[in-house]
Amino acid sequence: MTVLSTEEMERLHRLVSWEMPSGMTTAAAAGKACVWCGGPLGEDRARLQTSVPRLGCGRCYSARLAWYITWYDWHRHVSSCTTACQQARVCHVGYGLRAVHDVTIAAAGKEAPQCVSCHHPIHVGEMTVPVRWEGTSQDHLGYAHTQCVMTRAAVR
Repeated sequence: MTVLSTEEMERLHRLVSWEMPSGMTTAAAAGKACVWCGGPLGEDRARLQTSVPRLGCGRCYSARLAWYITWYDWHRHVSSCTTACQQARVCHVGYGLRAVHDVTIAAAGKEAPQCVSCHHPIHVGEMTVPVRWEGTSQDHLGYAHTQCVMTRAAVR
């Protein structure tokens, strides 16, 4: 994983804190339980918001932090890998970064990846890339089959 500066860690904290489940337990809403798993808060709990008592347990917070860090590591590599990843060729570094990221998906409470282009599930071993697009209130992070991205780029 990448070594991050204080500013980058603060940005990641804001990203992790932004995701709140729609159905929070009353204990979680009162700051007495983890907002994500509803479990007890340990000494390693993370304060997610300062205006209201929103706390995450260390396990859930760390899992979400790992998801973001590994996604951005993979994305950074793909963005700079002009000889393989951007040419839809096999890249062992890109595949390794994706494999590390794949391990974080379930622990972070994320749904199984789907291609943002064709909306089909993304399976282990398929050539995929991380994609980011800007929304009205936040950036969206996702995945795409490499072939779908290359086909769309060729059509434009």
